[in-house]
Amino acid sequence: MNKIRVVLCFIALLAFGILSEPAVKADDNSQKVLLVYDSKDHIHQGEQRIDSLQRILTGMNLKVKTEKASDYKKGELQKGYAGVITLINWDKAGLMNQSFEKDREEYDGIKLHIGEGITPQELQQLDAKVDKIYQKQLTLTVDENSQQLPFSQTMEPLVDIPKNAQVIGKLVTQEKNQDEYNYGVINGKNGYLPFFEAKSLSLLSATKLITQLFKNNQTFKPLLTFTGVSPYTDMEILDELSAYCEKMDIPFAISTVSVAKNTEMQAFNRFAISLRRIEDRNGLIFLNAPVIGGATKDTGTELSGLFDGYLLNLARQGVYPVGISTPGFWNQDQILRQNALKKANTWMLLPNSTAKMVNLNVDNNSSVAKKSYYAVNASSIDTIKNRAELRFNIPTAVTIAMPNSSVKLRNVKEQIRKLDLNWENPSQIEFESRINFASSKLSYKLGQYFVNESPVEINVNSKDKNTINNTTSTKNKVLLKDFFHVQGRIITVIFVVIFIVLIVFIFIGRKIYRNKFKR
Repeated sequence: MNKIRVVLCFIALLAFGILSEPAVKADDNSQKVLLVYDSKDHIHQGEQRIDSLQRILTGMNLKVKTEKASDYKKGELQKGYAGVITLINWDKAGLMNQSFEKDREEYDGIKLHIGEGITPQELQQLDAKVDKIYQKQLTLTVDENSQQLPFSQTMEPLVDIPKNAQVIGKLVTQEKNQDEYNYGVINGKNGYLPFFEAKSLSLLSATKLITQLFKNNQTFKPLLTFTGVSPYTDMEILDELSAYCEKMDIPFAISTVSVAKNTEMQAFNRFAISLRRIEDRNGLIFLNAPVIGGATKDTGTELSGLFDGYLLNLARQGVYPVGISTPGFWNQDQILRQNALKKANTWMLLPNSTAKMVNLNVDNNSSVAKKSYYAVNASSIDTIKNRAELRFNIPTAVTIAMPNSSVKLRNVKEQIRKLDLNWENPSQIEFESRINFASSKLSYKLGQYFVNESPVEINVNSKDKNTINNTTSTKNKVLLKDFFHVQGRIITVIFVVIFIVLIVFIFIGRKIYRNKFKR
């Protein structure tokens, strides 16, 4: 009965609801940054660094124009950019663009250089000198946190920096007589990082430097997020995982895909029940983008309709996503961005997977949301010491892949316990999400869900648990087990009958043979 009421309420609100805009408008007053790189350097994860910087800047509510240095046109930096970031992935490639270097030298906005190959002009503006260290095992220390870095062939830290310069982190050698070098340096509007990796303490330290350089000094608690959820997930394991988080008083979110067809089947109903139980346990739902295959530039309307269908089918089941999660490249593509991401004011940008990247209309002009979470894998946090003291300078989702077995579930529980982080609780902070789709609006504020501005309750009853448990027993049932059992019995009976008939024939034959001699 409760489920029927939810459906009728949603249909009524859909019929008489407020006609919303097709997309949530981003803040048009957001500043824009130019990100210039020398090479994607596929061998040494250069694309990962580009993607990571794009997502960091989006988390800071900064729009980003990403451009290869060789494509830069004279005068571009004068088009209202708040800052320029130069990323050197492979020093041997070189920027190879004098127009960019000249414009950057004359530019009076914020400037950040990442990687080797810093020019004399940049050093002059930083009022520092550069040192070069070779083949060192280094430990990065920032505040109370530390982490041993991979063995480094070469690195160029700054030395002789001004007394009023700000230093973010120290690089300490592993030798007996430890040498110490500066990691990140800020001097006025100029910043420098000798290297950048899209993981671990290097990521967090670089984020701290970038936010401080752009005067965006905030700290956030991380949001625990489970990724890779789908209607094909083991619902009993998902239910146990969400129950564990509730028991440990850990707020959490999941990133899940959905389906557009067969939503009338029992399997989708079980999926929706699991999601409602997650919402009831203070968990949030992010609708994850599907893998795009065989798409073209003309499929934008189709993609928008697909997302509308996902959201409508979930809402009919009493499931209300608070945001959209996609790989970072969706924000670099005009069609993917406009027809999916911009439906929501809350995003979760996941790392790119090159195997799943399908671009429709790449413009490399990323947009912003009211809140955009930077997704980082929990395994890259595990190796940082003193994690309880970690500070996140942008909205961050610490992600763990959805376990698919009881053994992996135990490992995930242990991983969560060892992380020992102070998790974000969206129900207790100024977290206001909104998704516009078709002619309806889903929103969330301080733990309360709304459909077309009207509050709705999450309906969970005792029958739901039994429905979830029945999923596993049905899934694990061996469909042909009884068939082979019955077949075996039939064959046994046939052999017994044949054996009896043979005995009878032998008895009759023997009798006939004996009668011949009696005559």
